Amino acid sequence: MTEEQKRFNALPEAELDEGRKGISIVWLLPLVAVLIGAWLVYKTLEETGPTITISFNTAEGIQANKTKVKFLEVEVGVVQGVNIKKDGTGVVLNVEMVPEIKPWLTEGIKFWVVRPRIGAGGVSGIGTLLSGAYIGVDLLEVGSFKGDFVGLEEPPNVFSNTPGSRYRLKAPGLGSLTQGSPVLFRQIKVGEVTSHQLADDHSYVEVEIFIHAPHDRFVKKNTRFWNASGVDVELSTEGLKVNTGSITSIMAGGVAFETPDDPASREPAPAGKLFTLFKDQEASQQREITITVPYMLHFRDSVRGLSAGAPVEYRGIRLGTVKEIGFHPDVEEGNAFIAVHIDVEPERVPFYPDEHIPPGAGGEDRMAIWVERGLRARLQTGNMLTGQLFVEMDIVEDAPPAKITHYQGIPVFPTVPSKLEALTDSIARIAGQLEKLPIEEIGRNLEQATAGASSLINSAELQRAVASLDSALTRLDSVLQTVDGKTGTLMTTVTQASRDTQHLVEALDAAASGSGPLGGQLVRTLEELQAAVRSIKNMADYLERHPEALLKGKSAR
Repeated sequence: MTEEQKRFNALPEAELDEGRKGISIVWLLPLVAVLIGAWLVYKTLEETGPTITISFNTAEGIQANKTKVKFLEVEVGVVQGVNIKKDGTGVVLNVEMVPEIKPWLTEGIKFWVVRPRIGAGGVSGIGTLLSGAYIGVDLLEVGSFKGDFVGLEEPPNVFSNTPGSRYRLKAPGLGSLTQGSPVLFRQIKVGEVTSHQLADDHSYVEVEIFIHAPHDRFVKKNTRFWNASGVDVELSTEGLKVNTGSITSIMAGGVAFETPDDPASREPAPAGKLFTLFKDQEASQQREITITVPYMLHFRDSVRGLSAGAPVEYRGIRLGTVKEIGFHPDVEEGNAFIAVHIDVEPERVPFYPDEHIPPGAGGEDRMAIWVERGLRARLQTGNMLTGQLFVEMDIVEDAPPAKITHYQGIPVFPTVPSKLEALTDSIARIAGQLEKLPIEEIGRNLEQATAGASSLINSAELQRAVASLDSALTRLDSVLQTVDGKTGTLMTTVTQASRDTQHLVEALDAAASGSGPLGGQLVRTLEELQAAVRSIKNMADYLERHPEALLKGKSAR
């Protein structure tokens, strides 16, 4: 046995204490460390906000771990990563949000990239030229959590907390309207266009507008909206019309509205109501047409210049609208005619009672009575510059008898040629009559008459007759000069006799006057005669009362 083994064997043996069993205090330190780690993890998770994804078409101006997400210029998140979509159609941003924003991450939240922009609403995002682009957010309301979003390519014009109301407009086309175009009331901006899209059936464009409070209270159920975009130049049958709005609407388009003054204007329009967007202010002021009566017009003259939408008028008052122009063959005459479909709109003009029309008579019956009175349709030139035509209805004197017929179930209204066409027909008839004249024979007769007249003028007999006439005129002139000399002496004598007669008349007048001798004597004679008549009358009265005076004489008393 070696020395080392001896020393090892000499060491005392350890004795185990069976009564001391359990966890050693040494294990408390790792356990505390685990608990502290778990608490730190919990606190980290609690203080870390939710991570969401936002899709954009492009990542222009966005940088990972640098681009911020801001609400009202307050930082509420940061972009953690930028990835390309699997289909390559855009980018996906991984964004870490602050915990406080989680209740607002709902369906209606909106994200967009704030960068410098110049648009219809003006210039925005200028501050990002120095600070860099960031992601803007518009919070709506608390709701169910959502983690995936599609960002807007354009920032919204109106935030969710802006007081006001949204409305929808129905238009056949967008025109020059765009997001941010102003909404005007009495040429003052009170709102803007927020969005536009095609309807589900693609039959019209739906434009959404926002009107700020308190101006939205002027939007009633009967409010009329119209397109006030740019400069509206219209050359129609009524002439040249130029309508302009404000400078902003000229540059970026715009919508204007007005509320008619009637009982319906007292009812406010609910938010989201759908209105019709008229093409201009004049169209918005016209009465809404709900009743139309179709008629067909047959024309054989040219309809060049007539188009759908042209007016149907009666002496300047619009009665309807041209809807369609078609071509129909005339099998019976082997020709063709133009069929113009029109809609008569009774709501445009009120019809007053007519004693010659039975009460309760329908529209076609009324038209039939007017046709009997001579009402006809014809084409008229509405604008000499453009050659545009319209349909005129008027009473035509001496119009041939006609009635309303039917073609494929549509009433056909009788027509007459236009005034220009009637004039052309008259000229054509005159030309036809002139063609029937024997021009050559008339020319030959005229030539013969001219030759005969020339022979007569140059004949010797006519020259001798002219010479004889000249000699006779010379002798007649001599006689007239002689008569003229004697006539002068005769006229002097007559003049002197006239003066003497005038003097005699004046003398007789003076003598017969009251102051003249003859007149004074005549006056005195008349006065004496009048006195004698009075005496005779008095004596006759006395004898009538006292007839005995003829025998006894007049009594002394």
